[in-house]
Amino acid sequence: MKIYQYTILLMAALFLGSCAKDLGNYEYKDINDVKITGLLGAYTARRGVDTLRIKPTLAATMDQGDTSRYQYLWIVRQGNVLDTIGYHKDLAYPVTLEPLAYKLFYRVRDKQTGVEWQSNADLIIGTPYSRGWLIMGEDEQGYAEAEMLSIQNDTLHLKHILSESGLPKLQDPVSFQHTGGGLDAYIKLWTMTKSGSYFLDRVTMKATPANDMSRVLYVSETVDPQTYHPIVIAPQMRTAAGATSTGNYRVMLTKAGDIFAAFLAINGGDFYNNPINRVATAQEVRIPAAPYLLYATGSMTTAMWYDTVNDRFLNYSGFGFGTSSTVLPDVAGAAFPWNQGTTGRKLVYAENTRNTDGGSTNGNSFAIMKDPANVHHIYKFYANGAAPAKRAAYVVSPLARDFDKANFYAFSSNRTVVFYSVGNKLYCYDYNPGNERFYEYNLTGGDQITMLKFDTQVDHAANSLYIASYNTNTKGTLGRFVVGNNPNVVDLTLAPKSSWSGLVKVKDINWRAVN
Repeated sequence: MKIYQYTILLMAALFLGSCAKDLGNYEYKDINDVKITGLLGAYTARRGVDTLRIKPTLAATMDQGDTSRYQYLWIVRQGNVLDTIGYHKDLAYPVTLEPLAYKLFYRVRDKQTGVEWQSNADLIIGTPYSRGWLIMGEDEQGYAEAEMLSIQNDTLHLKHILSESGLPKLQDPVSFQHTGGGLDAYIKLWTMTKSGSYFLDRVTMKATPANDMSRVLYVSETVDPQTYHPIVIAPQMRTAAGATSTGNYRVMLTKAGDIFAAFLAINGGDFYNNPINRVATAQEVRIPAAPYLLYATGSMTTAMWYDTVNDRFLNYSGFGFGTSSTVLPDVAGAAFPWNQGTTGRKLVYAENTRNTDGGSTNGNSFAIMKDPANVHHIYKFYANGAAPAKRAAYVVSPLARDFDKANFYAFSSNRTVVFYSVGNKLYCYDYNPGNERFYEYNLTGGDQITMLKFDTQVDHAANSLYIASYNTNTKGTLGRFVVGNNPNVVDLTLAPKSSWSGLVKVKDINWRAVN
């Protein structure tokens, strides 16, 4: 122990001695310091379209205005990969990066001192097709054609997407839809027609006839390849940022009325087993479904569909394990029966909304039924969970002129109104019991109306109705009209800078917000 103590004392003495000899004859000098400003926190740009331009401001303390003493680097990082996209003070970069999320770094190095300063920002690279309205319609020859209103810093009208995709000419257009989904294996971009449906490369917008549903089907029973083209896909995008109502479940309904359901995580991607449009007591019989999938747009946990053979609503709640759908029980005194076979009514139309009447947090669905006497009925229900809830039923008043002749219908999420069109005539029916009203509008200049659709994907609270029309001179026109809030009248006002012409004959639109 004594030896240890002597060692400690000796080391302390040596340390103190060395400190005593260091009398500190230092000379400190200020060096040039640079402050970088002018970079935003985040930038977005489109590959092949935009030039990323950034002009930072440099405030130096000692450079006497000599900017040649600096070296500049603009660097992007994606994961662990770095790439230099600029060597000058200001950035002017024609974007050729892959459409991904990057970190952008701006580095300024003083060549005289070797000191470096840095500023950074987020950078999202998309394509011209990354964000905006996907449009499906007909060209002047009657063939299916897809277009897009690409919306970022400006609006671009992108034409000939389907005809230049590499696919054969198609007919009977239905829809153009981006599925969303968090993982790349879950995401597809579908062009859907009754003569064939195919998914496109999300960056190049190209495809081959092999890009059909056969690529994702693993079935043990016979499915006619001429009929398994999807015409309805659920869920849709539900926010401007591109979120969907579920990241795990997806349902595809084909033109033959077969329904394929997937639990994406369990299936390892966008893959499907045998159709579920059957009931447990007759597994060998597939029942053709009407072309509607009904679900809560805010959170799809189940999906309802309409049995065209037995005229009834059925429910599927077995994602991941269920092989059939459920027959829903009816209770006396309910607003309407799920089994319409007892009423003689037939399904005319159905759609999902963001309406929350009756406590339907994630959005009610609506159906229009017609009875043998040509009287129409509106059903409102919450297609959510294993026990969907009936909210209300309304008899359409004779006040609603030509309701039975309508080409298109569209239900508002925020008011008790349904818009419908007959040829070039636009009507609105307020079905609020005891306060029913009827309205007629002249908003298309007599042009044929080709689509009505309320926005439930970007900003449903704005209560925007998209109306498409067509004439041979201006071609297809699409306008966003805002439904007013005055309870005594239903006003429609064209939103500023929200009308586009020179389009195809529009059949459907869907929002896309991600690659």
